[in-house]
Amino acid sequence: MRCLLCLLSLSLFAPQAMQARSEIQRQGPRFTVRQAIQAEWARQPLLWTEAQKSALPPADRARLERTLQRIGAPSAPALLPPELEKPTLEGWETKAKAARTPQERFTALFMLNRLKSAKSLAALEGLAPADAAAWPRHLHLEASIATARLNGAEVSPALQTFLDALQEAGKVDSVRAQAARLRLVLAGKEKALLPAVPATPGSVLALLDAWNRGPWEQRRELALTGFRSLDSLSPVWPRLGLVSPSTETLRRSCVGILSRLSEGLPSPAPAEAFQVEGAPWPCAQDTLGIWYGLQGLAKCHTVLPSLREALRRNPLMGITQPVLQGSLLPALRQQAPELADALRAALLIGSDGGTARAAAIEDLLAPPADLEALTRRCWGDPQYEAQQTLLQSYARWKMSPEDQKAQLRPWLQHPNWTCRWEAYQALLKLDPVTPWPTAPKPTKTDQVILKEAIRLAERAKFVHLRLLLSGKRSITLQLDPTVAPMNVANLVLLARKGYFNGRRVPRVVPDFVVQMGSPSDTMDGGPGYTVRCENSLNWYGPGSVGMALAGKDTGGSQFFITTNATPHLTGKYTRLGEVENLDRSMERLDDLELGAKVVSIQVLKP
Repeated sequence: MRCLLCLLSLSLFAPQAMQARSEIQRQGPRFTVRQAIQAEWARQPLLWTEAQKSALPPADRARLERTLQRIGAPSAPALLPPELEKPTLEGWETKAKAARTPQERFTALFMLNRLKSAKSLAALEGLAPADAAAWPRHLHLEASIATARLNGAEVSPALQTFLDALQEAGKVDSVRAQAARLRLVLAGKEKALLPAVPATPGSVLALLDAWNRGPWEQRRELALTGFRSLDSLSPVWPRLGLVSPSTETLRRSCVGILSRLSEGLPSPAPAEAFQVEGAPWPCAQDTLGIWYGLQGLAKCHTVLPSLREALRRNPLMGITQPVLQGSLLPALRQQAPELADALRAALLIGSDGGTARAAAIEDLLAPPADLEALTRRCWGDPQYEAQQTLLQSYARWKMSPEDQKAQLRPWLQHPNWTCRWEAYQALLKLDPVTPWPTAPKPTKTDQVILKEAIRLAERAKFVHLRLLLSGKRSITLQLDPTVAPMNVANLVLLARKGYFNGRRVPRVVPDFVVQMGSPSDTMDGGPGYTVRCENSLNWYGPGSVGMALAGKDTGGSQFFITTNATPHLTGKYTRLGEVENLDRSMERLDDLELGAKVVSIQVLKP
């Protein structure tokens, strides 16, 4: 009976099996979404002949070509075109003359500004007042026009009529325009600021950013006298082109102002910048405020007796978080080297590892006597910063080529692909025939991310994440798993676990990006693993969502949203998608305070 049933079942299914084989033969070879994701995770060369590629369906062939580019193994085709890989003045000046669409014009202008060309405004030639209606509202030209003028370009009368038409159409942002004018006034290109703009956290940051780009000699007096306390009557505000801020605005802007004062100090910073007397700021004990303050203090190369005495009484200044102790180390190195030595020794062997250990390794001027023990500790660190810093330090320490190779080769077998990649890049400089690293065994986390990436990519529908910020502000992200499946899946999985809930926004750069996702509420750290880059040539326009990186394949939990077009990021940072409702989202992002809280990130159902 069993044999009869077997024969019967075979006879029933045989026609279906033959039909399936026939269908496969008729379709020819395939390169599926699943294969692409698995190949990009493994990062191993794919052996496809040109004949095999030609036999693929167009969509599969395009998928294969992109996969080969992303893997980046030796002899793989390049992802970036020459003008983005190695931009040249001649190349971009040629593209500027041929630019016609707003995207082409903005990109050419932006890239020529980065190359400090005096001909960058050629990208906007031919624009007339009638073109203002079609110009995208959030593709802001204010900063780019100012940069072009500072590089020696002149705004022609014809171009000015187009810019005037943009103004009349409501497509010139008053804060961006004031920031651009402030830069020009500081450079002597204009005599007066525009009418004062309202003071909000966003405008305060934008004007301080512009002010910081002026020479310290021009900013010195105001920096030392105008910020003794957070006072709405300070002479700072009219000098920056701002209406006097309210008490609430100052409260929300406190960390942001402190960060810009720190970033605006020259290096080395004058000792007088740290001897300003005044009332304590309300954010003086804020974690993010301390972090930014320590960055500025590290620039002071003059010993401050009062600070040195305070450090002797309290070497760590009451700082307990390892990430902040690591940020304190460079300042200690300048003010009290013996205390820095003790802190470095503690951080090198600390259990927290990650950023703190990376700072301690960065403080070493030569290999430590216990390099083998340090290597073992870094090898097991879940955070990548310490591993990356150690791998990059062998050359910095000027170890012999043979010693460097001996240290680097074992890292080609590290369980984390990014460590293998970093070691490979370093070895390649010492030995051009270094073999491409093999793929590590997938961890449980890798397997979960891959499974979710395949599911989302095969489903081929946008994923929507609702970002809820303090103050009942929300922004919805629309992410595309067909372009960046592993990175989208990773953010989805982290959001479902509540990873982002309660975290801070540690980076706000007006007219550029807002960044978040750090577990330490600074710009350090990640989820304890790294995710492969999935770069594409999708343009980084306003409202684009991308992964923050510390190098190739170092993505984790930190991501950013652009607040203007950023063409130089295209193809170099994984682009996940964009925000929904651009008008509303940009309004909220443009006025976001540094240190705002991420209440939650929710994965919305389709």
